[in-house]
Amino acid sequence: MCKVSVLMSVFNENEKELDEAVFSIINQTFKDFEFIIVNDNPKNTDLAKKLDDFKILDKRIVIIKNEKNIGLAMSINKASQLAKGKYIARMDADDISVPERLQWQKEYLEKCNVDLIGGITQVIDEEEKVIYSIKKIPANPDKIKKCIRYNQVVPHPTWFGRKEMFEHLNGYRKIPLCEDYDFTLRALLKGYRVSNLNKVVLQYRMTSQSISRNNLFEQFLYAKYITCSYKKGKIADEMKRCSSRTEFCE
Repeated sequence: MCKVSVLMSVFNENEKELDEAVFSIINQTFKDFEFIIVNDNPKNTDLAKKLDDFKILDKRIVIIKNEKNIGLAMSINKASQLAKGKYIARMDADDISVPERLQWQKEYLEKCNVDLIGGITQVIDEEEKVIYSIKKIPANPDKIKKCIRYNQVVPHPTWFGRKEMFEHLNGYRKIPLCEDYDFTLRALLKGYRVSNLNKVVLQYRMTSQSISRNNLFEQFLYAKYITCSYKKGKIADEMKRCSSRTEFCE
């Protein structure tokens, strides 16, 4: 059994970005991991060949091919069910992990006896130029419980957590645009300890396609809905539909 299972879903990333993401994991200073990559674009034969080449290159790579496109959250759920590691780390197919990421996060999680952590992201553009880097994020578990009432403060692309927690929570739920936020809120309500490592662990690629402007308002509505339930000490119902007229906090 390996120590860490790194989970990544691929859909339509360009070849250069995918190469950088994959090699940033292959070249980690921490070596005891498996790298599960889900092909969520099964009709793309070039992508399938590319992923097969990765598998030949490094035996730690496991490829899962979906029968149809099911989206990022459900693809990661699928991968987590097959994960053999004690810990699970998230990775996106257009980001770049720093070489020490897995080592740093594993050591921090074990030292602080927490269940899920994130880390600082350095935001880069399509040309890999640094746009900005957050200086500090909340690390104290009690402070995170308070801050998360207003916004997600555990950056999703940087997650590193205990597999047993993912199993207990049954992974992500169908809360459109807010699956990671919903997962974090449920983890806290179930008593899991959440923290952040205040080191840059990942370069997050911001592109014109990163977030659709058409989805921003809907994302806000879903976030409002699940945080209102959290403030009441409750887990929001799954698949609740939102609209501009929805009354969130009754």
